[in-house]
Amino acid sequence: MFNPAKNRQAGSCITMTIENEPGRTGHIVMVDGYSTGAYYLPLLREKGLPVVHVRSASVASESTFGRSVDQILERTKRAYAACFDEGPDMADLVLDLNPWQPMSVLVGCETGVELADELAHALGLPGNDPATSPARRDKFLMHQALARAGVRSLKSHMTDDLSDLLAWVRDEGGLPVVLKPPKSAAADGVHICRTEEEIRRAFLELKQKRTIFGSTLDQILAQEFALGSEVVVNTVSCQGRHRVSDLWRYSKAITPEGRSVYDAAWLVQDFGPETDHILDYARSVLDALDIGFGPAHAEIMLTAHGPVLIECGARPMGGSFPQDMVRDCLGSTQLDLALMAALEPGTFLARLDEPYAVRKHFCVKCLISSRKGALDATPAVSLLTALPSARGGNFLHCLEDGHVDCTVDLLSSPAMLFLCHENQELVRQDHELVRDLESEGQNLLFELSPGADLRPDPDWVRRVPDELWLKSEEVGAPDADIIWQALGLRSGMEVLDCPCGDGRVGIHLARRGVSLTGVDLNPRFVDRARQRFVSEGFQAEFKVCDMRALTFENRFDAVVNWFNSFGYFDVETDFEVLKNLARALKPGGLLLVEAPSRTNVLANTTAKFDAHGREIGQRWDELAERMFLPVPVEEIGRIVEVVSGPRLYTLAQYRLLFRLAGLVFVAAKDENLDTYGDHSHRMVLVARKPSINWK
Repeated sequence: MFNPAKNRQAGSCITMTIENEPGRTGHIVMVDGYSTGAYYLPLLREKGLPVVHVRSASVASESTFGRSVDQILERTKRAYAACFDEGPDMADLVLDLNPWQPMSVLVGCETGVELADELAHALGLPGNDPATSPARRDKFLMHQALARAGVRSLKSHMTDDLSDLLAWVRDEGGLPVVLKPPKSAAADGVHICRTEEEIRRAFLELKQKRTIFGSTLDQILAQEFALGSEVVVNTVSCQGRHRVSDLWRYSKAITPEGRSVYDAAWLVQDFGPETDHILDYARSVLDALDIGFGPAHAEIMLTAHGPVLIECGARPMGGSFPQDMVRDCLGSTQLDLALMAALEPGTFLARLDEPYAVRKHFCVKCLISSRKGALDATPAVSLLTALPSARGGNFLHCLEDGHVDCTVDLLSSPAMLFLCHENQELVRQDHELVRDLESEGQNLLFELSPGADLRPDPDWVRRVPDELWLKSEEVGAPDADIIWQALGLRSGMEVLDCPCGDGRVGIHLARRGVSLTGVDLNPRFVDRARQRFVSEGFQAEFKVCDMRALTFENRFDAVVNWFNSFGYFDVETDFEVLKNLARALKPGGLLLVEAPSRTNVLANTTAKFDAHGREIGQRWDELAERMFLPVPVEEIGRIVEVVSGPRLYTLAQYRLLFRLAGLVFVAAKDENLDTYGDHSHRMVLVARKPSINWK
């Protein structure tokens, strides 16, 4: 690593006095300052405390987590006075650290727990007993320790033999059963098995993999399945006394393959009537695991028979939740209290009984991807910031990779969204909307690339002949009649027709007395629309404008987006167009979007192939949710194919987009204004702009 102690000058240390030992100078020793532990750095900087970092040997550099660690240390190395790697000899590491006059040892994440205990003991600093460290990392030893202390635990079995595992399940464990690595984190490798066949598959899969930390699985841990709701009790301890720092409820989903996937973590005031009993149980867990110093993160299942530990980490809660939001909600964070316990133990103990109170409601949503592929774009960044309670997010994982995988655990979640607000119901509604997006609109979150040979021509709009954009003159009147009825238009209303084409529909609305404004990208259409209106003596405003650049605000009683005019851009741009249309409406105004029925289009699309087996003609791409349409056009004396690729949004996706744009869904009709159904050819969708903007 960089800046080894022998290359530092003694005079480079920053002097700092800590409680009870006046005049003592030194550095904080940070072991594996990753995950939430990385947030110690700004807190220590504020206190003027220099830090040296020690990287434990428990993370293989070639592992998933190891590669992440390399990146983290590269970004943060200048914040440390020195960095060291754990070697084979603890005495050598202690000798390297001694010149820095260590004043406290902090652990940043799960991988550093055992080394932090050893270092604190070797340096004569407060910490947990290294003799009992294994039970604070190994889940099998953890539950054995609980059982010895008379604390409720899960029936557990460790084995490297499938036959032995199956025999234990039949004789003692029962089904369902949980299989997982004994020493990992973030739901890595957790399988919930309901049949013996699922046990066989999960066992073989686990035996062939490494943990996220790079360890091989010589032994597989099997545990009874605890049915209930999962909660978190985060604490900080000092001299064997424990204080609750924050309480959470987890919501999780189980994949069809039996993988446990994090949905969200909810900051809560309490767990209901059983809160005191649960907290007493959590304290008994800390005592049984010999955790008397520092932060701890206990995941507890509330079952019909009472609370039972899933696992407990002697370190801060992971997930890298934004500390400013947690502090805004609670007044302090687990890290704040951990530093108080380490540096000001007297103050910590004096404030041990301060009440725990949630000031704001906070939800960390772990986004779930049900698909995998290369990213074209990440519209979630724009769409989700429209939520009233959205306060931020972490999308670095997918943005840096340019790829999303199917979510099977916490580390494969493509992103996190942070929802925080004084109104608890608002946070709940926003979370529900995101879950709906995950269920119905994966491309609205993570837009995946189509097949390599499926790309619309970037300039196809200008290359397609004008006549192919327009419906026949004969359908102008019946189309206008549908619009009139669907929107409940009346004479004198102001209506925006976008895009307006050559005015063959708008003219019929004008004849009924509406005040029309028409917008279209095609200047030839706009000229023809003006001429059409002038020839009949109607006044109207027409302008050449891209719908992506609309600037109208609170002006129109109704906005019409007719004849399959939505869905030609990427999702993020489509959403910006929708917001532009919504912005143009007066409060209480109505938006109408007419679009093809995806169900009907796909039911009537038959794949065609050339002599070489290559698909030709109109092609549907399920991953991108686009219909690629080759249009033959004449250019420079020859016929060429220009490819467009409209996205066919489902009704559920339109409803979600309307909600995100601040609109209230009103109705979905078919081409005859009957109720929209699976056999409808077209969708006529109506949404209202609220009279009051609650955001």
